[in-house]
Amino acid sequence: MDQEQELSQEFTFWSLLKFVAPSIFTFVFIGVYQMVDGLFIERYVGSLAISAISLYYPIISLFIAVGIMIGSGGNAVIVKKVGEGRRKEAGETFSRVMTFTVICGIIFTAVCLIFADPIMRLCGATDGNIEYLRPYYTMLSAFSLTILLQSELGILIIGEGKTVVAAIVIMIGGVLNCVLDYVFMAKLHMGIRGAAIATVIGYCSTIIYAVWFYSIARKSSYHLELAKPDMKEIGGICFNGSSDMVSNLAEGITVLFMNHLAFRCYGEVGVSALTVVTYVQVLISMVFMGFTSAVEPVFSYHYGSGNVRMRQRVFRLSIRWIMALGVATMLLLFVFRGQVVGIFFRKGTEFFDIASLGYLIVLPACLFTGFNVFGSGLFTAFGNGIVSGLLSLIRSFVILTCCLYGLTALFGGPGLWSAWPAAELLSILVTLYALKKYRAAYQY
Repeated sequence: MDQEQELSQEFTFWSLLKFVAPSIFTFVFIGVYQMVDGLFIERYVGSLAISAISLYYPIISLFIAVGIMIGSGGNAVIVKKVGEGRRKEAGETFSRVMTFTVICGIIFTAVCLIFADPIMRLCGATDGNIEYLRPYYTMLSAFSLTILLQSELGILIIGEGKTVVAAIVIMIGGVLNCVLDYVFMAKLHMGIRGAAIATVIGYCSTIIYAVWFYSIARKSSYHLELAKPDMKEIGGICFNGSSDMVSNLAEGITVLFMNHLAFRCYGEVGVSALTVVTYVQVLISMVFMGFTSAVEPVFSYHYGSGNVRMRQRVFRLSIRWIMALGVATMLLLFVFRGQVVGIFFRKGTEFFDIASLGYLIVLPACLFTGFNVFGSGLFTAFGNGIVSGLLSLIRSFVILTCCLYGLTALFGGPGLWSAWPAAELLSILVTLYALKKYRAAYQY
C-alpha cells in the first residue's frame, strides 16, 4: 500500500520536487561515481590511460541500456497492473523480467569475451592505448549481468515509490566503489583492473538490497511468482522500454563515433580529453533521467486508474521543474568548470586545454536535454513504445550523428563538442510535435 499512497498523492510544486529529488540524486550519483574510476586511473596510471573509460563506454552503455530498457518497460507494466489491483499478475511479470535479464547477461558475457579484440578495435582502441583498455574491458564484460541488474533493479525499486531508499543504496555502492578504487589502485597497485573490480563490487549494493526487499523481507506490493514463459509480454516490455534503451545505447554508439573523431582531431590526447567531456554529458543527462524515472510511475499509475486531473497537474509541474533544473544545472557546472576539469588534468597541459574547451561548449545542452528526455519517457509511461522509441532514436542517434560528422567537418574540434547541444536543440522540435499530436489521446 505504501507504493500506491506515494504514487496517488496530490502533488504540488514542492511536493513533486520532494518526490523526484531522491531519484535525481540517485542518477547523478551514478554519474559521479562513474567518474571516480577516471580520477584514480589518471592519478595512479596516467593521463593517457583514462582513455580506457571512453573506449569502453560504448560497451557498458549497451549493458546499461538493456538494463534500463527491461526495467523501464517492465516497471510501466508492473505499476499499471498494481494500479488496476492485479498484484499476482504483476508478480508474474516481475519473475519473467528477472529470468530474461539473466539470459541476456550470460549472452553478453560470452560474446564480449570471445570476440574481445575485434570489439576493442571497433571501439577505437589503438596500439598506444589498447594495453590500458584490455584489463578494464575483460573484468567488466565478465560481470555484465551485474551491470544489467543494477540498472534494472534501481528503476524497479524507484517504481515501488522507494526513491529515498534507492538513493541510499546506490550511494552506498558509490562510496564503496570510491574506497575500493583507492585500496586496489593506490595501496595494492592493481592498476586499471582494480578500478574495474571496484566498479563491479559497487554495483552489487543494489542487487543485495533488491534480494532482501523482494525475497527476504517481502516489502513489495507484489512478489516473485511462478510464471509461464510469455515472450509476447517480454517483447512488449522491451518494445515499450526501447526509448530508454535507445537513448542510452545511441549515446554509447555516438561516443564510439566521437572516439574516432577525437582521435582524428587531436590524436590520443583527444580521446583522453573526450572522457571528461563525456562525464559532463552523462551528468547533465542523469539529472533529467532521474527526474523522468521518478515521474514515469506516477503517469503510469494514473493512466491505469483513469485519473486525468492528476496526469494534467503532474505534467504541468514537470515542465516547470525541467526548466528550472536546466538553468540551475548549467549555472552550477559553469561556476565550477575549472575545478571539475582540474580534478582529472593539471592546468597548462594539452589534456586540460582540450577538455576545458569541450566542457564549455556542451553546457548549453542543459537547457534542452530535459524536455527531450521527459518527452520520450512520458510515452513510455503510457505504454506507447513506438512513439517513445522513435523520439529517442531520432534525437540520440539520427540528429546527433548528423551533427557530429557535419559540424566536425566544418569546424574541426569545436564542431565535435558543439554537436550534442545542437542536436538537443533541434530535437525539441520533434518532441513538441509528438506532445501536441498525442495530447488529446492521453489527456496530459
